[in-house]
Amino acid sequence: MRLRVGVIGLGRRWRRYRPILARLREHVEVRAVCDQIARRAEAEARRLRCTVAAGPVEMLERGDVEAVLLLDPQWFGLFALERACQTNKPVFCALSPDSDDAHADALRQQIHASALPVFMALTPVLAPATMHLRELLAHRLGPARLVRADWGVAPPHTGPARDLLSSPIALPLLAGCASLLEDTPRSVWAIDGEGASFVTLVMQFSGERLAQVTLWTATAGRTPGRFEVIAEAGTATAELPRQLRWRDTDGQHAQRLPSHSPEQSGLERFLLAMRSGQPLRPNFEDACQALLWLRAAVRSRNEGQQTCGTPGREEC
Repeated sequence: MRLRVGVIGLGRRWRRYRPILARLREHVEVRAVCDQIARRAEAEARRLRCTVAAGPVEMLERGDVEAVLLLDPQWFGLFALERACQTNKPVFCALSPDSDDAHADALRQQIHASALPVFMALTPVLAPATMHLRELLAHRLGPARLVRADWGVAPPHTGPARDLLSSPIALPLLAGCASLLEDTPRSVWAIDGEGASFVTLVMQFSGERLAQVTLWTATAGRTPGRFEVIAEAGTATAELPRQLRWRDTDGQHAQRLPSHSPEQSGLERFLLAMRSGQPLRPNFEDACQALLWLRAAVRSRNEGQQTCGTPGREEC
């Protein structure tokens, strides 16, 4: 049986997900779409031979929609998740809680209270190289001791220089580091580079383990993001999305993974979990934990403190 889904948001991300859904048509069927631009929704509905929903409320109340793909930011932000708590329909969410920070804490409580299944499409976490790196740590290299993430952020075309901590990639990278270390940090702090050309976020974990995320302004070309790991029995580097190199007692190794994008890996993982009844991970709680760490890093930088303890389960 194909999973019948509705799609909310037909902008930039939709252009990446549309061909993936076509390739997975044996497993998923788009029954309805909606977008804040009515003409765009109507054109896409004709192309997919499905229905146009007037908005997220109507989408989530449709009897022929079993799950929702929330792909692009609309004027209502994460409101669709709030409404989904009432219908209890699973959501594949490509938006981050920091995109609607003012309502993230209240929404987190609502999702927890309703036990709404929400899968968070955190791209660095779901890249094939990252997922295989996690398996490599589990079966060959042993637990990670140090994780370094490195990511170039394109400068804005106009206006003032971007605050690198506000980049949408910051939160997923923090989540990715914690996932590789399989732990929650004890403290987080941030250090700005000269002229705001880079920023480094440091997370300290139990057992003297560390994670370091460096965001820098990429002035030309495209540099792939990467995770570097020092583990108990070797080292590894994952160049996203699909290049993996490692060294262990048997020597050096390299693997180029199948050409699945992080978007396809995430959607396949969502469909598999839905079919098998397994919990959706990473979920909204995972993303909110990373948001707390990001807030702590911002606070430590603004207050000029070297370290800033992270909150537990409370609001930051």
